[in-house]
Amino acid sequence: MKTGLVILREQSGHETGSHPENARRFPGVINRLGEDSREHDLPIFESREAEVEDLLRAHTDSHVENVRVAAENGPTWLDGDTVASPESYGVALRSAGAALVAADAVTGPERQADSLFAIIRPPGHHATADRAMGFCLFSNAAIAARYARDVLGIDRVAVLDWDVHHGNGTQDILYDDPSILFISFHQWPLYPGSGWIDEVGVGEGRGYTVNLPMPPGAGDREHAEGFEAIAGPILDQFNPGLLIVSAGQDGHVADQLASQNLTAAGYNQLASSCARFAASKGIGLVALHEGGYNPETLPLLDHAVLAGLGGFAPDLSGDSIAPETGPTGWEERLAQIRRTQSTYWAV
Repeated sequence: MKTGLVILREQSGHETGSHPENARRFPGVINRLGEDSREHDLPIFESREAEVEDLLRAHTDSHVENVRVAAENGPTWLDGDTVASPESYGVALRSAGAALVAADAVTGPERQADSLFAIIRPPGHHATADRAMGFCLFSNAAIAARYARDVLGIDRVAVLDWDVHHGNGTQDILYDDPSILFISFHQWPLYPGSGWIDEVGVGEGRGYTVNLPMPPGAGDREHAEGFEAIAGPILDQFNPGLLIVSAGQDGHVADQLASQNLTAAGYNQLASSCARFAASKGIGLVALHEGGYNPETLPLLDHAVLAGLGGFAPDLSGDSIAPETGPTGWEERLAQIRRTQSTYWAV
């Protein structure tokens, strides 16, 4: 499995000060993944700016203009969690553009890689069609999914989100769209408060939203079981032409913004599962960075994800140890997810 990277090198222009989502998250990541690239001869692609028409496949005109004007007049707060500084709009265009570069590179007869991991900020999965929120300005995953469908001609696209926070923005944009499957693993309850089991889509999109709300304390085992029992079978039945992963590593046991117990090995396993699925279907895979707010552990976690995508052995030494006790109520939660989704899929 040939993997590689798309690196947004200008991301420090999105200046957020002491905010958890800041430019200090990624220097260590870029260094670590650069070492992986040299050792395993992985290609590195440069980002480009998305066009406004690319954004408008997922967002309203007024939202795009509001972000542009807010950044121009920044620094300012778009909501209680989300900052726009003078360069934020341009950086956000390149963040979305990195997703499009990745989609181009892993599809078509001249595909250049089987998968690409885009190291980008600001993240995207909380941005709704008409609102910036949760550190996010534009929904990179939804923009890429609609681009793949409308420009690249891919009839069915799947988006799998394993960030610890529910990807409410991606869900909002895709909720009535049967051509794009959205699957989300996330801690529940937790910000933004959405993503319960019964949120399955509306209209023609009913059944194409799959939420796996994980109880606090869920770790590697629970996420692997959720993939094997729910996400994997549904992906197989949907049979997408492209898989997009919203890869947020903030469910790690040492990340302070949640209370999950994933380890680097767990993220490696999730990435490996996605890569094996994509390989089994002969389709491309695009992983887009979302959360992950501990700069001490994020380089290791992103290395684990890249190794899973590329099928090479990760070096997981130095990772935190997760508690041996599992979460309360996981088996009942999984059974409830299965009952709900069995209306739409064979699970």
